[in-house]
Amino acid sequence: MGSGKPESSSYKLLSDDESSVDNGHVCSRCETSISDDRAWRSFSTLKLVLAFASCQVPILLFSFAVFRYILPSNERGSDTYDKNDYLAFETYNATGTPYSIVDAADPSKDADKFWNDLKRYTGIVTVDDAWAESNNLPPTVKYPHDPQLRVYQVNVFHSLHCLYRIRNRLISNVPMEKWPRNDIHTMHCVDHLREEIMCNVEISMSGSNEFVAFNNHNHDRKCRDLAAVQRWAQEHTWLGYKDYLEGVIGYDANEAERVNMALAGKGQWNKANSTHNKETGKIEAWFEDHEISSGH
Repeated sequence: MGSGKPESSSYKLLSDDESSVDNGHVCSRCETSISDDRAWRSFSTLKLVLAFASCQVPILLFSFAVFRYILPSNERGSDTYDKNDYLAFETYNATGTPYSIVDAADPSKDADKFWNDLKRYTGIVTVDDAWAESNNLPPTVKYPHDPQLRVYQVNVFHSLHCLYRIRNRLISNVPMEKWPRNDIHTMHCVDHLREEIMCNVEISMSGSNEFVAFNNHNHDRKCRDLAAVQRWAQEHTWLGYKDYLEGVIGYDANEAERVNMALAGKGQWNKANSTHNKETGKIEAWFEDHEISSGH
């Protein structure tokens, strides 16, 4: 069944780009030679210390100014960390092309493997109740095995699930009348992705070779570290989520999908309502502005 309270983990951001500043001496005054004369050794050592200190003070003051007044708060390091190390992932901390695959939408073995690997992560996690409250997370259900934990889904995994679903319908050979593409679930996915894209406005730029298609992305693009988020989600995952849905809630994913297909195109997806009979596992759905339509 469900996992216990997840152990806290500590994932740090990826290291910044390598500095272009030369790693040699800070300043020429620090290179003052020390006399071999024993009578002057102590005095020369003192001069060296003072000279070195005179080099370091301006650098320390400049570093503090950059840290305090120039760097955005989400790039300062320690103040982005919280007890779950979650808020640190807000920083765009990965550079380059996230994946080598290009034609992930096409029907191919490589593409199928790519999507199946992504599907391994549901993003259903449990987090500390007080932490969720302090970060103004939305209301949600309690973790049934520990009332001090809340259950959430990390949005990126919801979005990837939606893309997986839409891709399956686009490349399917099943006729439309047998497998409608305008079902409630898929239409919800389109709107979910629309909302996510409009909220997370992407301002990186893509180039073109012929003025028509702008698909050149071969530049050092700043991305959030998906692999780090996957690791975090895996460590905080609710391992028994599916078992709880089926064994305790009585939810049948196949039944839900059957009803979803039966109502395809019969009303606006966001006007749909449903009831679930826990004893029989049956689901009935209807639209707010229509007469009740049974999914049976």
